[in-house]
Amino acid sequence: MTAFTLVRTDWGMFSFVSRDGRLVSTYLPASRADAIARIRREFGDVREHAGALPRFQRDAQAYFRGDAVEFAVELDVDDLTPFQRRVVAKCRAIPPGRTLSYGELARQAGKPGAARAVGSVMSHNRLPVVVPCHRVVRSDGSLGGFSSPGGLKDKERLLTLEQRAAATALCPA
Repeated sequence: MTAFTLVRTDWGMFSFVSRDGRLVSTYLPASRADAIARIRREFGDVREHAGALPRFQRDAQAYFRGDAVEFAVELDVDDLTPFQRRVVAKCRAIPPGRTLSYGELARQAGKPGAARAVGSVMSHNRLPVVVPCHRVVRSDGSLGGFSSPGGLKDKERLLTLEQRAAATALCPA
């Protein structure tokens, strides 16, 4: 069964779509109305299931609260090519608060010189935060793009949140 879930966080209403216990899509926090509208545009008349993936819901709340979180959730990426899956897996391995260039991610995914292809995978990422495309930057260290409603401001905000969480995890008060 495909369903959507809304999770109240410190940043607003985080939402996701799941199917048969696997994560299909995530959406950065927005108002409840905006979150539902985005889901309806992509998935039509999918039903709400408030109890889906409870551990993931708790992890999302902790993440947007600024806690260090590793999302242990199964992804529904069956429609991706083998290269796209490798990019997703390598992207998920980038430590929170750290960045990696598109070119380096391409190299790690087994296709040196395919930075543009990695950029395409990242720009079509339907699982932001869980597949942390915000951690992927240009080779000169500049942020590059970010295809969220808030654009680069969202990318900067996510990186700042993670850097603070990483610093807190290393040096708890």
